[in-house]
Amino acid sequence: MDISGKYLDIARVQIKLTLRTNTLLALGLVAVTPVVFSIRNLDSLASSLVLERFVALSGIVLCTPLFSPEQDHNIKEVVESKLTPLSGIYVTRLILATVALVCILTGFIGVMLLNDCQFAVDAFIFGTFATAYFLGSIGFAAYSLFDNMVVGYMLPLGYYMLNLFSGAKLGNFYLFSLEKGSLIEKYWQFAGGMILFASGIVYRSMVRRIR
Repeated sequence: MDISGKYLDIARVQIKLTLRTNTLLALGLVAVTPVVFSIRNLDSLASSLVLERFVALSGIVLCTPLFSPEQDHNIKEVVESKLTPLSGIYVTRLILATVALVCILTGFIGVMLLNDCQFAVDAFIFGTFATAYFLGSIGFAAYSLFDNMVVGYMLPLGYYMLNLFSGAKLGNFYLFSLEKGSLIEKYWQFAGGMILFASGIVYRSMVRRIR
């Protein structure tokens, strides 16, 4: 089997192991949003509040638990016995979760536009994705480091709460910069997310190899 075929098979398995349940949970979170916030006739500021402060939490739901299959000892043994590098499996899971995140966010933003919300579409899609991606990367890296899903959820949620109470004191890593009309912070958060995801994959792969 060629490499592309092998990774397609891995992707199919990973959808069952990690993506399906996590995607349903993320969709559930996003589906609750119109109950918590009105999404009709919103201006740019009100739209940013909905997207950055609530919808972006879907990144934590999708990306934090990507190491959870190995909590099952049988699955762990099967995964570690394969010739495919662990890093390849983790990257496949991350790609699938990222695609699901983009689809969920763009779908919800499309619903907002249908409800006559007014905002810069491209900037808000990227800005919301960057926030969700960065929050998810914190959970992912924490789970990788501590091998504990609860810690993986607590750290990004703690950082989210810090942003709620600290204002813009966090500089380029302030999560809610769309509210002040700035997109610069989102590039930093996207880059930070990539670094945290890469670090989590490298660390996890090295630890598993040593053990």
